[in-house]
Amino acid sequence: MKELITGLLSNGTLITALIAMFTAQVIKIIYYFIIEKRINWIHFFEAGGMPSSHSALVCSLSMMVGLTEGFDSMIFAAVVVFAAIVMYDAIAIRAEDVEHTIIEVSTGGIIGIIIALIFQLNIFRG
Repeated sequence: MKELITGLLSNGTLITALIAMFTAQVIKIIYYFIIEKRINWIHFFEAGGMPSSHSALVCSLSMMVGLTEGFDSMIFAAVVVFAAIVMYDAIAIRAEDVEHTIIEVSTGGIIGIIIALIFQLNIFRG
């Protein structure tokens, strides 16, 4: 069990993806504060909205895998396909439930890529 926890805590790719998701949720609070003129913590815990934390998570994961394993690796290809499915689902399939717009999904994706690049530049440079 100790090895599992140590492995998870030392997995930079996983941590970066989770940080990207968390960052998107924090930005969501700020975004809706500007629109609603009040802090509503519900936005931190809800799915959907601006920006998409799911897109931030999968794009950050994809970028980290590409940067660490190579953009020509099979694992990168698999993760990009996974990200595309998640983002397509958010835009096209769940659009009927007003879960996400293309702007929300794209913004989340950009946040995820930026977080991955920042993490890669600051952590793995030495």
